[in-house]
Amino acid sequence: MVDMQSLMVPGGLIILAGSFVVAWFTGARRTYLLILSAAYIMLACAFCTMLLRDYVSKDVVLPAANFMFIATQILLGEALLQRRGKTFGILLNLSSFIALCTLYYGFYLFGTITSRTMAINVGLFAFMTLTVFRFWIRRDDSIHDKLIFWTLVALGVMHSVRTFGVLVTPDIADPKSIFWQFMQVYILLFAMVLALEVLASHFVESLDSLNSQRDRDHLTGVLNRAGFERAMHRFFAAPDSPMTALILLDLDDFKVINDTRGHPAGDAVLRQFGRILSSQSRSMDIVGRFGGDEFAIIAPGLDARAAVAMAERIRRQFSASTVAGIDADLRLSCSIGVGDLETKAGFDSLYRLADQALYEAKRIGRDRVVSATAPTTGEDPAFVFGL
Repeated sequence: MVDMQSLMVPGGLIILAGSFVVAWFTGARRTYLLILSAAYIMLACAFCTMLLRDYVSKDVVLPAANFMFIATQILLGEALLQRRGKTFGILLNLSSFIALCTLYYGFYLFGTITSRTMAINVGLFAFMTLTVFRFWIRRDDSIHDKLIFWTLVALGVMHSVRTFGVLVTPDIADPKSIFWQFMQVYILLFAMVLALEVLASHFVESLDSLNSQRDRDHLTGVLNRAGFERAMHRFFAAPDSPMTALILLDLDDFKVINDTRGHPAGDAVLRQFGRILSSQSRSMDIVGRFGGDEFAIIAPGLDARAAVAMAERIRRQFSASTVAGIDADLRLSCSIGVGDLETKAGFDSLYRLADQALYEAKRIGRDRVVSATAPTTGEDPAFVFGL
């Protein structure tokens, strides 16, 4: 009879496999979650197969169970790599599976329990080392990736202990030994740890994705007003650069475009402007749509001259662009105001300066860049027109 304690390990693994399926249905339909589920189911099946050793010939049970263990490790490695946007590929995975199974079965037929245990564990250790290496170079340095990495290392240590333990006494490779029972608990424990780490990472990434969608303007692709303000508050709460420039941008005659060409045309113009802002700004810049046709860029580390150069590139590219589906005679232009201050002065002071420059750009004819320098006490700001 199979006791209930022996069923705890495969039962626990099946529950963990189900958690990945649930995560797949409730999350972003990430393929690696289903592969992880398959890996845990395969591992549970391997343990269940080993429980049949008293009822079925060991020449069937042992190879079948070990083939499943091999498949488990390959599936696990592939899933963790896909989680980071990488893959071994079907050809390498299938070739590794066939090679490791052939290696094991050859030693099973013609070797001793010691030689086959050594051979298969050395092969699996090599595959795990390759997985850990590729995972490490694709990590994102998050706490989740670090935990997953060290869990994989711990599983690798398990293979090493078992491999070198067989050299001391072959009896530990016997499925009925105390060591085997310990290995079952060890594998279940680390399988649970790994599952919790991956699930936690998945849900954190899903939450980050939802937050990103919440903060993103669906039309232009830049931050919406709320997202811009959140990013701005985070930046000015812990500034990492002594100087910051603010670029305020306003589309010229945008209401006329909406009134004469229709709102679909206006939306197309906004999308075009959003693409230009994204392509001309740096990854560290905070780019947002204040509302309507008003946009802003917080540019850490830039002084007025560098910020004006960026603004001029945006203005010229927008003026030279055409929008698909809209008459070529539609002339696009924008007015831009630039201000720069020491970051510690805060956003409000920076905004007032850039807003004065934007007002001046509109006042003197639009379609131009104007920068404002901070005034001394009791004086008006000084304006610089273009480059």
